[in-house]
Amino acid sequence: MVRPIKFVPVDRTTHIQPTELVRQPHKVTIKETFYVPLKNVRFKLGCVSFDKKFKEHKKTLELTIPNYDIREEFHAVKNYLANVLKTKKIVVTVNIEITYNEVTSIEAKSPEIEKIDKQLIDNVKFEFVKSTTKKKVNVEIDKTLFTMDEYFDTFADEKFKWNTFYNNDKELFEDLLTISNTKHYKHLRFLSSKHSHDIMKLRFVHKPFSFIFLIQGDRNYHIVWETLDTEEATYVWHITKDINVLKMTFRKIEDIINVIKVQGKTAYISSTDDPFRRIYHDYSDLVDGFVKWKGELESILT
Repeated sequence: MVRPIKFVPVDRTTHIQPTELVRQPHKVTIKETFYVPLKNVRFKLGCVSFDKKFKEHKKTLELTIPNYDIREEFHAVKNYLANVLKTKKIVVTVNIEITYNEVTSIEAKSPEIEKIDKQLIDNVKFEFVKSTTKKKVNVEIDKTLFTMDEYFDTFADEKFKWNTFYNNDKELFEDLLTISNTKHYKHLRFLSSKHSHDIMKLRFVHKPFSFIFLIQGDRNYHIVWETLDTEEATYVWHITKDINVLKMTFRKIEDIINVIKVQGKTAYISSTDDPFRRIYHDYSDLVDGFVKWKGELESILT
């Protein structure tokens, strides 16, 4: 006798489905500390950047370190920055995350870049200005008197822009007094206060490093030549109050300074009929040299 087959009902609510495979993202983390030559660092507005290749990633990466005191103009004075930082390399620590060969996160830091603040930039500026005043020129320059723009164009690095550090010649003048520790500090500050900036830009002489000021008297113009840190006397030329005469005299004084530089002051003094005076500096401890000098100068500023 054949027994009938019983069909057992299946409870589909308890049926176990196969487990789905969850694909995990392929992630690589790079944590490194390394050195970067400062010459390879690019200065930009608010940051620096450089290129770096890592073995974990097939592409070269541009790494950026933020610092809001940095401007792209500093790129031209990197050598002076290295002198102030006392290093030609910066230490960089990076933390990079890469997912499926795509960079998803980059963080880069450098203690040297973090040190760049207003005070350090001022130090770089001083270092730069000192170097230009002492720079030796291997070629003949047929110019003696320079405006600030002309001076930096002639004696600074080719890529340097003077407005990296200065808005006008007054600011440069102030820095030169600050960094030079000159005996003529009071004298130069007095002359600067009297200089007619609205008529003539301050002029610079490279060797000896000195300044040409224009002082306007009641009847005459007075052109004053004062050195920064040599013991040369103060030269004062007097001319009538006429702009055309001033322009001609100014060109003549450039020739006069060249003669004094080449032949010496005695050659000029003994051969000229120019209306000029010399005021000597008294460096003795017996008198206040500045007060004596100032009194003599004011007596001839007619």
